[in-house]
Amino acid sequence: MKATQTKPEWRRLRLLIVMVLVRLTVQGWFGDTVNLFSVPTSPVTVEASASGILTATINVGPTLIVHAFIGLMILALSVTVLAFSLRSKPRSIKVPSILGLVMVVSAIIGGILFALSGFTNNGVSAQMGGSFIGAYAFYFIEVYYAK
Repeated sequence: MKATQTKPEWRRLRLLIVMVLVRLTVQGWFGDTVNLFSVPTSPVTVEASASGILTATINVGPTLIVHAFIGLMILALSVTVLAFSLRSKPRSIKVPSILGLVMVVSAIIGGILFALSGFTNNGVSAQMGGSFIGAYAFYFIEVYYAK
């Protein structure tokens, strides 16, 4: 049997998708840890501004800081994956990439709304978790078709 050569772009795309999946895995672990052990038990008043959210994040502790930082890394990687995916011809590569990025953005919006609620709104916490699962699924679909 002869191994087929793959284009360097496909290898880079697969590597980027795997990097997203690894960070999503770590992000899920940190998210559960924050939710179970770091979030304040009583409601916190959070100013509805970027500095208010940043202050609340810092006050909760290092686990939430790492969780937020990984989320921003995932966003940057997702945009990069989308850029590589849009250059490919097959729709089976483009669609999961777009939907994966939508799920990542949805999770970030959920995180911001969760912080703004004083870490009490379970609905937006569930939005983060559901969006995480969606992003995970879409990136696995994309890595499957990017062979």
